[in-house]
Amino acid sequence: MERGWAWLLPVLFAGTGLALAGMLEGVWLGLGFLLLAAAYGAGQNWLWGRCLQHLQELVTRLVSGEEIRISVPPQAQGLGLALEELGQVRRGQLAQLQAEQARLDALLDSVAVGILVVDQGGQVVLANRALGLFFGVQPPFLGKRLPEVARNVQAQEVISLALTEGRAETRELSLPGGRYLEVQAVPIGKGQERGGAVAVFYDLTRIRQLERMRKDFVANVSHELRTPLTAIKGCAETLADGALDDRQTAARFVEIIDVHATRLTRLLDDLLNLARLESEQLEVQREPCKLRGLVDACLSAVSQSAVAKGLKLEVEIPPQLSACCDRRLVEQALINLLDNAVKYTPEGGVVRVWAGKCGSQGRPASRGERVEILLGQKKDEEGIVVEVSDSGIGIPAAELHRVFERFYRVDKGRSRIQGGTGLGLSIVRHVVEVHGEQLWLESGLGQGSVFGFTLPSVP
Repeated sequence: MERGWAWLLPVLFAGTGLALAGMLEGVWLGLGFLLLAAAYGAGQNWLWGRCLQHLQELVTRLVSGEEIRISVPPQAQGLGLALEELGQVRRGQLAQLQAEQARLDALLDSVAVGILVVDQGGQVVLANRALGLFFGVQPPFLGKRLPEVARNVQAQEVISLALTEGRAETRELSLPGGRYLEVQAVPIGKGQERGGAVAVFYDLTRIRQLERMRKDFVANVSHELRTPLTAIKGCAETLADGALDDRQTAARFVEIIDVHATRLTRLLDDLLNLARLESEQLEVQREPCKLRGLVDACLSAVSQSAVAKGLKLEVEIPPQLSACCDRRLVEQALINLLDNAVKYTPEGGVVRVWAGKCGSQGRPASRGERVEILLGQKKDEEGIVVEVSDSGIGIPAAELHRVFERFYRVDKGRSRIQGGTGLGLSIVRHVVEVHGEQLWLESGLGQGSVFGFTLPSVP
């Protein structure tokens, strides 16, 4: 019986081996599938990671407004299209913002008012071209500190008060070179929410100059009026006290009164003429005018004084030379120039009037340094030139730039003795200015003077 069961053992073991072999094969297959699944998952994760990183880079570039091409896996085509649309919208917004910024910059740079915006730390957020011109600072201004842009201690104090104390402040500034500014600084926000300050700078230079001119004008007129009035009053009082009984003394005092009354009349006439020339309602009557006849009429007004001093009057003007001008105004300017030439030329000297077309020969010789006053459009080889020269005492170089100012005299004592009002050359300047022409002066101490101006030629 034992032999009978023995033959079954090999059979059983053989069957078990087959079963174990099948099981092992299944296990290895399962492990293989698991490894493949893990590798596939890792690959997918890596691919999606790369894809997400790429998308992140694309979004960053889109935000900056860069135009790009988007390539994504087929599974993310919808996301790619959305990103492309987002990029187009973003570029449009950036273009609009850049255009608005350019318009704002152009607007700020076109105004004559200086504008400065700083943050709470005093760093410049915005500034325009006018501000840079006021303080002599070149752009760019963004990011600079307040003292680097507003180069004035008072201006910095005003803006600092707006930043620290949160209150509006106004102050007038005096800058080098005779410039005056008014600064108004206000804080941005209130209380704990303050975020900086805005300062606006107004140029008051022209206003202060006009105020100074007005004060100088009143002071000069008062002085010019006081001297002859004092003399007239003194003579009248002396005559009233009994000098009328002395015919010789009375005649001398009457002569003094007449001289000073004439001086007052000339001063008032010059003031009225100057006021009329400066009036905006002045109408310039331009018409063809032969210069030789005009100059001869002007010379007749000063010929008596010239003869008394033994001066030689010379005229060099072509008979047919004509200019298109206001005869009455030009005659007034020429009389003032000739009157000055006669007054300041010593006995036996020469006063010469020359006129010709621009560029023609025969002009008076140069007299020392030259000062040009450009009152209109500069012309090249066009129009008519008129020059009055003398062999007089001349003008020092340091005074050349001021002789056309009202009441300015190089030699104040001598001018008053000779009866000058100090307004003659200012009238000349305004006559030339209303014609839109040029005016110049050449002179040197002891070398005489040449006053010249241009006039439009006849069309």
